Amino acid sequence: MLEIDGSMMEGGGQLLRMATTYSAVLGEPIRVLNIRAGRKPSGLKPQHLKTLEAAAEISGADLKGGKVNSNEIEFYPRHIKGGKYKYDIGTAGSISLFLQCVIPISAFAEEPVEISIRGGTAVKWSPPVSFLSHVVWEAFREMGLECNLEIKRHGFYPKGGGEVSATIKNNTNIWCFNPPHRDIKTIRGISICGKLPAHVAERQAKSASNQLLEEGFSTDIQVESLNEKAEPYSPGSVITLWTEDMYLGADSLGEKGKPAEIVGKEAAVSLIRQIKTGAEVDLHTCDHLILPCSLARGTSDFKTSKLTLHTLTAIELAEIFTDAEFETKGTLGKTAEVTCKGIGLNKQQ
Repeated sequence: MLEIDGSMMEGGGQLLRMATTYSAVLGEPIRVLNIRAGRKPSGLKPQHLKTLEAAAEISGADLKGGKVNSNEIEFYPRHIKGGKYKYDIGTAGSISLFLQCVIPISAFAEEPVEISIRGGTAVKWSPPVSFLSHVVWEAFREMGLECNLEIKRHGFYPKGGGEVSATIKNNTNIWCFNPPHRDIKTIRGISICGKLPAHVAERQAKSASNQLLEEGFSTDIQVESLNEKAEPYSPGSVITLWTEDMYLGADSLGEKGKPAEIVGKEAAVSLIRQIKTGAEVDLHTCDHLILPCSLARGTSDFKTSKLTLHTLTAIELAEIFTDAEFETKGTLGKTAEVTCKGIGLNKQQ
């Protein structure tokens, strides 16, 4: 059994999610201590517990210590099972972070996995589900992971209630990730609001588009005002932007008292700043790529717009669980090149 100190480095929920994913995929029992010791309060919150319970069900694992506020868990995986699953994270718990854990596990099932999830689709401290679909999972698909996502209802803080359907098909191998560097000409995006006047989403999109046009980019930003059956339970807005030819994205969340123009500008400025670094991958997508790159066949090599503590924590965990060989060229908080020689894990082994 591997023992993982949940207080190391970033010390948050990402560490717990990644450790659980590795445990399930590799069939390695784990004990995680000091869970979320870097957060106040520490321990499992309801959304972390629900993620653990889902990972346990999909991988046929025994979970010990699985209760709210627990600072220690044990996870004994057995066999990853395909099929249909349904989960309710509760209120506005992040669907994106839930999927960060369970989708890589599901990729190793012998049969396709279909998951229906209720929770928050666009909430603080996590990427919106639209960011996953248009940026992170595009990179996954490039690596041979056949995953798709459908947003049936958006969910904002505090009531959440968003509904998402995710499917992932089984295949034989994960391939290394080596995105070619291309000139970026077009920025795509989606600007959404619900239980708010339609002009909120329109103003977000216009503000972002104006900022991007000033930098010489063409734009294609969809605008959606959610109503009737698709109306969220709580008012909210979000804009997500992504590059057409690379794996770079940015987003901004609306808040009470925050003008829509600021929301749109924030996302655009963030994306422009990342594009100017010459990177192929944004800082958040980089976090998600570490685990599949460590399991992939071949050597992955890409540049990230900003090397974060989240990424370094992910690399540290990858090296604990696998024999993958990592090299980073760059310093924390700056643009960096990430290289990973993966272990070539075969799903049918």
